[in-house]
Amino acid sequence: MTVTCLLDITPGNSFEGFCLVKEVKLEKTKKGDPYLNVTVAKKHKMVACKLWNNGFRGMSSEEILTFFSAGALMHITGDASEYNGQVQMTITNFRLAENGEVDFSEFIETAPESVDSMEAEIRSYIDEIKIPILHQITFEIFEDNKKLFMNHVAAVKMHHNFKGGLAYHTLSLLRIAKNICDQYGEVVNRSKMYAALTLHDMGKIVEMTRDYTAPEYTLIGQFLGHIQIVNQMIDRKLVAIRTERSVSAEETTVVYELMNIISSHHGPLSNGWGSTQEPITLEAHLCHMIDNIDAKINMISKAHSDMQEGEVQKIWGLGKIYKPNSL
Repeated sequence: MTVTCLLDITPGNSFEGFCLVKEVKLEKTKKGDPYLNVTVAKKHKMVACKLWNNGFRGMSSEEILTFFSAGALMHITGDASEYNGQVQMTITNFRLAENGEVDFSEFIETAPESVDSMEAEIRSYIDEIKIPILHQITFEIFEDNKKLFMNHVAAVKMHHNFKGGLAYHTLSLLRIAKNICDQYGEVVNRSKMYAALTLHDMGKIVEMTRDYTAPEYTLIGQFLGHIQIVNQMIDRKLVAIRTERSVSAEETTVVYELMNIISSHHGPLSNGWGSTQEPITLEAHLCHMIDNIDAKINMISKAHSDMQEGEVQKIWGLGKIYKPNSL
């Protein structure tokens, strides 16, 4: 059976249609022959592909990479099989899409809510930050970077890796935090939670490229990572505030407490997920747990969208995932 939409592809199908190139790597077999590892996509659906050198159509490795480049729209044909529990396709033919041949927006995954509505709601949470210095820092960093932030991806591969994903992820965390603060308001500081969650991934606008079609890590991102980048933003704001007025010891402490929450939002150092400090406050532990909840829900729900009920698949970054039957 031949399918023409990548969203419909399953092992055993042939495919003939358009797709967006997300990632390309030139590799070599054990014999030294070149081949391409290509990831193609439509919306949320991503398929790993192989183009063996006998399909290069006589082109050199350099020439073939002029066709297969991240962000390119291509028409490809291929045969789908299963590898490690996931669909994999061997490409048999290819060409670049011609101008106007397909609508580029049909291949881009975007946040399920509008940019304007998400921006307004994030601002409403910032307005509820009652610690003045945290409100000022959070408000100013958000305003300085909102144009990039509202359309940026939250990850290259893992969770919320789509246009507007960073804002949608951040808003989801704030919504979860609101419920926790409403339940445990006598022990959880709402202002610290809202400030930390609004800013926790702000550094990703520097850590990753602005191309939401095929994002990559920038050189600065590889040097520092988004946690150090956003803490630099916070520290620079603190320095700027000090040039305008005196800052008390208590204010300084609460700003560095905010930085600890952000530094530890990937959890304890022992888990190896990228925190730069241990979480040492209740809010730091909660922000890590909230972040992990939302990331896992997004990853699993995305995996379920391509699975049959009762099926178990091995998902990159998650391991084996089961999709229950509807009751």
